[in-house]
Amino acid sequence: MTSERQHREVVVQLRPGGDPEPVSGWLRRHDFDVSPLVVGLLATGDAAAVRAAFGAEPEGELPVPEELRGDVELISVVPPKQLYPSG
Repeated sequence: MTSERQHREVVVQLRPGGDPEPVSGWLRRHDFDVSPLVVGLLATGDAAAVRAAFGAEPEGELPVPEELRGDVELISVVPPKQLYPSG
């Protein structure tokens, strides 16, 4: 299980014509910092925020909450970068 305070980055891909404003507001209310991307938004927070907001472990593709489905196509966690090669 991931450490609760471990930093996570979540990419939120908007639907064509999706409005980023309500999505940004929702993410901020769930303790994420939000930055714009070409395809949508980058939300940063910790593992606990991901679990609380999306009801899922902070890895891979996340479920799109019902209130965001009109604007959001896909939500996925950016894998953490490794500082050293494994193996």
